[in-house]
Amino acid sequence: MTDRITLTELLESLQQAGEGDQISIDEVLKTVGERGYAPLTLILSLLATLPTGAVPGVPTVCGVCIALVSLQLVFGKRYPWLPARLRRMAISRSRYVRVAERTMPWTRRLDKLVKPRLEQLVGGIATRLIGVLFVIFAACMPPLELIPFAAAAPGVGIALISLGLAGRDGLWVLLGLLPAGIGAGLVYTLLT
Repeated sequence: MTDRITLTELLESLQQAGEGDQISIDEVLKTVGERGYAPLTLILSLLATLPTGAVPGVPTVCGVCIALVSLQLVFGKRYPWLPARLRRMAISRSRYVRVAERTMPWTRRLDKLVKPRLEQLVGGIATRLIGVLFVIFAACMPPLELIPFAAAAPGVGIALISLGLAGRDGLWVLLGLLPAGIGAGLVYTLLT
């Protein structure tokens, strides 16, 4: 992951992805390229963190998906691989544009807080180490599902670190280690 991308730029670039009335996951992955890891882990971690994470099984599914995607980051794949069936899934372009336009005021605010700093924490070998941490934190989600909303701790951590990766901001990576570490500590306590 070498390029910095703001969330707003990502939303705007996806509006131009592919051709026709549909935007497929395959077109999204090709548009964002290697920058696709951070948005993908961000989306999955938010699903586990927000009220959707209270639905039984959601944190486990999100954790497994984050771990699978993060293993690809560890091994240096250019962009995340997904099965062909998932890659063909699509959303109508008009629906995406409506959602993106409603979301952009929020992403513009967040983009002001995420800026390049402490870049040694988000480049080179550090990116692969973050992938290893994501696998560990994602593995914490299934056991934490036993405690209501406890899977949100590693989920918030992964979301913050993903923001740092997308924006080349090592400070967000450091901030994300705290809630993710709390989640890992809870799992350690449950298992001992």
